[in-house]
This record gives sequence, C-alpha cells and structure tokens, in this order.
Amino acid sequence: MKKILRRWEAVLICMALLFSLFSLHTAEAKDEETLKTIFPVHVIHKTGDDKENFVIVIMGDGYTADEQDKFLQDAKQKAQGMLRWSPYKEYSDHINIYAVQAVSNESGISVYGGKNADTYFHVKVYGKAASFSNGGDEKAKELRQDLEQNYLDRGANVATIHVLCNSEGSYGASVNSLFSFSTNSEDNEDGMVMAHETAHSIGGLGDEYERYTNKPNTSDTSNPDTIKWSKMLGFRGIGVTMAGTETAFAPSRECMMRWLGQPFCEVCKMELARKLNNTDYVSKPAEIYVSNPEISIPHSKTGTLDRDSEKYRISEKNITKANNTDLEFRTVVQNLVNREQHLKMSFQIIGADGKTVKYQEEKTYTIPALSNSYNPDEARESLSIVFSDVYGLSNGDRLDGKVINVDTGEVLATDKTAEQEWSRVNIHYQVKNADGTSTLLPCVDTATVYVPKNSTYILRNPELSGYILAGNSLNQDELKVTEADTDITYYYQVKSDQPEETPTMTPTVTPSAVPTATPTVTPSAVPTATPTITPTEAPTVTPTVTPSVVPTATPTATPTVTPSAVPTAPPSITPTEAPTVTPTMAPSATQTVTPTMAPGATSMQQKKGLKKNTNIVVEVKVTGSKNTSNVSRSVKKAVKKALKKAGRQRKNITVRLKSKSKKNITLKIDKSTIRFLAAKKVKSVQWDRGKTRVAMSLKKLKKVNKRMKKNIYLQVKKGVLVTYYTRK
Repeated sequence: MKKILRRWEAVLICMALLFSLFSLHTAEAKDEETLKTIFPVHVIHKTGDDKENFVIVIMGDGYTADEQDKFLQDAKQKAQGMLRWSPYKEYSDHINIYAVQAVSNESGISVYGGKNADTYFHVKVYGKAASFSNGGDEKAKELRQDLEQNYLDRGANVATIHVLCNSEGSYGASVNSLFSFSTNSEDNEDGMVMAHETAHSIGGLGDEYERYTNKPNTSDTSNPDTIKWSKMLGFRGIGVTMAGTETAFAPSRECMMRWLGQPFCEVCKMELARKLNNTDYVSKPAEIYVSNPEISIPHSKTGTLDRDSEKYRISEKNITKANNTDLEFRTVVQNLVNREQHLKMSFQIIGADGKTVKYQEEKTYTIPALSNSYNPDEARESLSIVFSDVYGLSNGDRLDGKVINVDTGEVLATDKTAEQEWSRVNIHYQVKNADGTSTLLPCVDTATVYVPKNSTYILRNPELSGYILAGNSLNQDELKVTEADTDITYYYQVKSDQPEETPTMTPTVTPSAVPTATPTVTPSAVPTATPTITPTEAPTVTPTVTPSVVPTATPTATPTVTPSAVPTAPPSITPTEAPTVTPTMAPSATQTVTPTMAPGATSMQQKKGLKKNTNIVVEVKVTGSKNTSNVSRSVKKAVKKALKKAGRQRKNITVRLKSKSKKNITLKIDKSTIRFLAAKKVKSVQWDRGKTRVAMSLKKLKKVNKRMKKNIYLQVKKGVLVTYYTRK
C-alpha cells in the first residue's frame, strides 16, 4: 500500500511540474502580443494611455513580406519628422503612433493607366493624387477595428490612418478625416508631406494654393469683418492673400499648406491644436491654446502678411523704435473645452536699472466655452494691451508680457515664448528579466517628447499591450528638464495569466483513490472589444495633393500646372471633386543649379567598386550670376547618387560647390539639407569660386546644424567661408 501511495505521489508531483511549465510557456507567449492582431503592430511613439492620447496609425501599402523592415524604418522616419513641426511638437506627449505591418504581394503602387500592382490596400495613383481602389478602404477600416478591439488600451479609438506608399513618386493626398497618404519621395524624407497630409485629415485644412474656400484656412471673401480668421488679422503676419484664384483667399503666403518646408501659419496651428484635442478621441484634452504672443507697433492689420510683419515687431533689441508710437502686446487664444476660461494679461516696461517701471497695465478676460465644435470662433478671442504714444524708451529697457491663467496662477505664455528653447525627453522601454538585468522591449521604438527647457515634465507611465509597468529609471513621477536631451527608461514585466490556485510540489492530503481526471487549465477570457466610433467630422471634399518644396521666389500668379484628367474608373471612395495638382515649383529665377560628377574627380568612376576609406568628392556645379542660389535639392540628389554608387563600403564624403563666376554669389542651403549632410557624416563642404577654395569641416557642419533656425547662407569673403542664418 505504501508503495502504491508513493507512486501516486510521484505522479502528482510530475503533474504539478508539467502545470508549472505550461504556465511559463503561457507567459512567454504573451510576449508576442502582436499575434492577436491580423498583422504585427509596432509602437513608434507612445507616451500615455491610448484613451488619453490622440492615436495615429501608419499602414504601409506596396511593402512585401521581405520589405517590412524597410516599412518600419520609413514609418519611424516620417513620424519622427512630423513631430518636429509645430503644433505636433507641442502635443508630442499626447500623441501615440503605431505602425501596422500590412503585407502586399507585390512591391510598389498601382498607377492609373500604367502599373497595376497587387498590394494589400490597392492604393492607386490618379495623376498626382493617391486613393484606395477595389475595397482597400474597407480593409483599412477592418484593421482599425482589429486594433481597437485587440491591441489598443480598452476604450481607445484610432483617430486617423496614414497610408505610407512604397513609392518615390512626389504625391500625397487626403481623402477624408480618417485617411491620408504619402510616399517615400525626397520631399517626404523628413516627414514634411506626412505633416501636410495629416493636417488635411486631422485639421480639415485646405491647400492654400487651390480654389476651394470651404476650409478653416480658406475663404470666399476678403472682407476683414466677415473672414473666418477676422480675430487673428494682423497677428503674426496673418492677413488676406489670394489663394488659387481671384475668388479664393488664404491667411498667409508662407505656410506649410501652401509650400512644403514652411511652418504652419497661426490659423492652421490653432485649428490643428483644436482637433488634436478632440474629445471624441482624447479623454483628457488640453484646456486652452495660446498663440505665441508678440509686441508690435501700429500697422495695417488687414494687409500684414508673413515676413512683412517683421518690421513692425518690437523686442528689447530694437525697443527705441517704439518711441512716439503706440505699443501693443497681443495674443489670440482658443478655448478647447466646454467650460469658461479666465485669463489675465500683464504688460510692463522696466527701465535698464531693473527697478523703474515706465509702463504697466493688466487686463482680465473671460473666454467663452467651446460649446459647438463646428463653430470654434465663438470660443476664440484676441487679447491685447496697448500703451498709447510711448516715449522715453532707451536701450537696456526690458519688456515683460505675460498671459496668466487666473484660476491656477499658471503662466501660459510670455512675450518671449516664440523664442522658447525646446528640450528633448527620450523615452526608452525595457523588459526586466528575472536575473535583474533588462533588455530592449521588442516592437517598441524610443519616443521623443519635446518640452520647453527648464519646465517640469510629468512622467505618464504608459501601459503597453502584454506588459505590466514595473517602474522607471528615475524612481519619481516628475522631472525638471534643464538639458537639451534627457533620457527616461520605463521598465516592464511580461504579463501572464496565472491560475487561481497554483499546485504545490507535494500534495498536502494523500489521495485515497486514483484521481478521476487530469487537472485542466481554462484561460479566463476578458472581453476586449469596444464599439468603434465613427469620425464625427464630415469627410473632406477632395483628395488633396502635397505642394512642392519651398520656392526661392514668392509666386505672383496662379500656378500654371493644370490638373490631370479625371480617371474613368474612380476609387472606392469617390471624391466629389477631381484631385488637384500641386505646382511643382514656384516661378524660378534665371539661375540654374545642376549636380554633376566632375570627370576624373572621384573614384566613383571605378568599375570594380570602391575600396575601404574611399574619398568621394561630390561636385555640384553652380551656374548663373544671380545674387543668391538655392543648392539644397542639387546637393541632396548628388550625395544620394554617390552613396548609392558606393554601396556599403566605408567612405569619406566631401561636397564641393563649384562656380566659375568670380561674382559674389551667395549659396542658400535649407536646414533639412544640413541635417542630411551631418547624418551622412560628410567630411566637409567646399566652395570653389574662381581660383579660391574654402571649406567647412564636419565639426563646423554639425555646429551649424545645431545653431541654424531655417536656412544657412554661404559666402566667400577674402578667402574665408562666411556663414549666416535666417530667422525662424
């Protein structure tokens, strides 16, 4: 009998061990959470709960199974680039971005009247616009529902979907509030096209070079009293300018909705900020949007446009210019919640001694609640304090303007907010192992959040599907950000479903009979499905097309490029108006810039390939005699060609700008190109002008990249390469 009992004891111990192994296997399986969804899901940017944050999903079309690494790289590059633009940057801590690895059978995108690729979403290019065909939109909606039910935090909704097309063609489009498209074109290298197209879908914004007038940033009237942005006229360059026709008007000549590479104008920023805090998708929206205040002297507010407004702005550097004039401290605010806001404006001028108050005034304002999301103008106000006929201002006087939340005492903005330095908080995600070590979390990228320098950043402890948060590297809930870059690591443990009772290794009661059944494990199923919420905003009218790169000259006439013919076989989501074509370039100056490879100048011409540590000289010929030449696109194109030729071999790259002219030509290079050259570790930039050759080293190049605001200008003076920068 004792022998029989020992045998059953051994059997039960074995069963307990097997059960433990099964539980361990279940825990390991939870690490592959993406298997719950139709396609794998990759976290590109997550800083908080999906229900609290605005969720953007990137889906790829034309990427085969072998190209999924490329898709993830492309999606990450575009998303991170988009977040560098205001107002996405200001709300980067409240935006979550995911990439869904949809697999296509063929690489590339279908073209109407040309290539017909077998892709997952059947995206097809019609002229210069992209759209779904053959039910591709329904597939995208199916994936959206799959994410909301099986992956996102419970109760969260996907706000918008951006389809990244595996094509280098220069096109993009927005179909409605849910869908937008872009490609891997050179224009979209830093996410500019994605930023532009998501502004269509998220903000409902229109192209400011088109004839359409039914958008928040377009109008069919130029009457300053009735135009949509009447409360913003004269503020930060906002005025009235012709858009695509003589009957269509826009608020700015220099806005991303007109030209790529330009920042969004204040009208577009405000509308984007409002939509990024839409309570249909964000459970904890920001309460109010405050435009960067400015101080200016009197001017024609209806006629003020962009760079023309610079001459009216007053700072401590040119304060004496304001003598014998009126001086105004002004901002425009937008209430984002259905509750009144109480604000106070404070403006004073303090003498150079730091004690004498020359002028001082305060005003309080009540901002109406945002009760109607379709009429935000009711909850929008222009705030200002005016000092009449000021005098006695001198160098050294200090301007001090503030916008304050009366209820909390928080300073929301100052007259120096526009020059605010931004710091990056880099959020890393790691798994805590049983041995105390930690490893990178699979399928999750580092998220970069932009916060004002010397501000306090609140750690939001984001939850990740399949994992439990185990703490952070700071062991605290907030951080005073003082450095340009700060790193935070969140630690996680794999979430496992443990049984209610864990079998012990040795039974506490000796069985009196043979067990009648084997212990079974029944997983507890918690319903994760939530009803999908259909976007509450009406679809945009037409697929919109991305504008081209910033011109070197402001256009004075309507673009001459005409739309391509309307296709006879429309996409499944049929636009009510034909896709519009983007002007490919503004009226060009007479000067041309042509990238060439000088004969015998480089080893790139070797047929047998390049050796290690090969020196590559990329020559860009500069012709013409105009005062300023924009060489950005030519430089990028030439370097890319050189890199493609060199393959994976190590190389030292020198970019040589070559001009035969002895005249004082200034070369303009935009910030994205400088960033591109620094990333490619270009050894130096040289400029040959006549018989003079001067160079800028890689170290100098990186320094320039850090300092420059917008564009860099290169000049040769007395054999020295002189650099200077444009303002924002």
